[in-house]
Amino acid sequence: MMDQPTHIIDPDGEVIIILRDANSPFAQAPGDTVAGMTVSYSDHSLQSPAEAIKPPPTYSGKQKKKKKSRKGLRAIRSSSEPVSSPASPPIEEPAAEDPAAEDPVAEEPAAEEPAAEDPAAEDPAAEEPAAGEPAEEQVYEPLVKIQVSAKHLIFASSVFKRILTGGWKESTIYLQKGSVEITAESWDIGALLILLHAIHGKYRRIPRKLTLEMLAKVAVIADYYECKESVYSMTDIWINNLEEKIPMTYSRNLILWLWVSWFFQLSSQFKETTSAVMSLSKTYVHGWGLPISHEVIGLMNKRRHEAINHSVFRLHEIRDALLSGSRGCEFECRSIMLGALTIQMQSSNLLSPRPAAPFLNLSHRDLIQKVLAFESPEWSTSAHYQNHYGYIQAHTCADSSFKSLFANLNDFIEGLDLNDFIEWFGLNDSIEELDLNSLDFYK
Repeated sequence: MMDQPTHIIDPDGEVIIILRDANSPFAQAPGDTVAGMTVSYSDHSLQSPAEAIKPPPTYSGKQKKKKKSRKGLRAIRSSSEPVSSPASPPIEEPAAEDPAAEDPVAEEPAAEEPAAEDPAAEDPAAEEPAAGEPAEEQVYEPLVKIQVSAKHLIFASSVFKRILTGGWKESTIYLQKGSVEITAESWDIGALLILLHAIHGKYRRIPRKLTLEMLAKVAVIADYYECKESVYSMTDIWINNLEEKIPMTYSRNLILWLWVSWFFQLSSQFKETTSAVMSLSKTYVHGWGLPISHEVIGLMNKRRHEAINHSVFRLHEIRDALLSGSRGCEFECRSIMLGALTIQMQSSNLLSPRPAAPFLNLSHRDLIQKVLAFESPEWSTSAHYQNHYGYIQAHTCADSSFKSLFANLNDFIEGLDLNDFIEWFGLNDSIEELDLNSLDFYK
């Protein structure tokens, strides 16, 4: 008989999901540490600080069409152990982790020792603090137990289907006893309950309005369990009721928007968000631990590098043209504009050393804003010293103003087209409208 659940989705449900370490840190910034580890820049897993300096993967052009990658965030891990080794395990484990540490069945002591030698192993409270010393407070996180229907899980989620029917430990117990417990870790309780209510079709229990963070958490869990269709009917309601708009500053909310627009396949928001991320990032673009496609991250880094490099090249190209005499209408014009440009390039750290990839501490928007803010010199030649009204007339030509010289520079990089990824990687999981005329009982 199963223990009394904390939450009941289906009172007749055969499955108890045991959630450990609930509400763990979510979407951590690159470089933030969690339990002495650092969020990886390359594969969204946890690595040692020495390994975490690696840049994310680069984009190398059009890739072969393939199934959507599942190598993103795996904040939750099942304790599943196959009875007979299946061809493909239901849950991917980070390579850096020790499987024996995750699976209590796999843990075996190195050698048997008398229990008396380790009283703390028998009773955590056996060791008393010394007199005068404050007792160290031990915090025990309560487990969250959620009762759900096995049939609903199997129908909605290919991951749950593999766990409950794919020859794993849980499936064997389920077939023998008619009930089973599944262990999971780290999910936000509210987000998990929202998804489970959706899987069970209990949409009246699902809030119509979510924060951006909660929506991102629901999307991560749905992505992990491969049950996107369960939340399909709520997508438009959630997106339309979002209060947080796409920010025009590089921030955590911008990355959350990137993930939400990618997972829910929001074309216009994805284009706007990727444009902002590429234009505003001052370092490598990262997924902040979210399961955003490596192809998206790689292409954004490629586009960011190309845009900054093009703008820097254009800046030096115009300077070289003034130096060689191919720009500027006369000697005075070339000399004055060259001097003004050189001084301001140097003061903006754009001359020497010349900025180079990966352009750390430099965003594309900041670069263009600096250039567009260059002050154009004003002067007059002897031939145009005074007009007929007696006022001094400044020299004007096409090359005597930085505004005209850099008129084609745009401070925002064009965003990515979601349709490109749908075509290449088969991400179009949206439900097509049902043609009732094709059904026999309508004929």
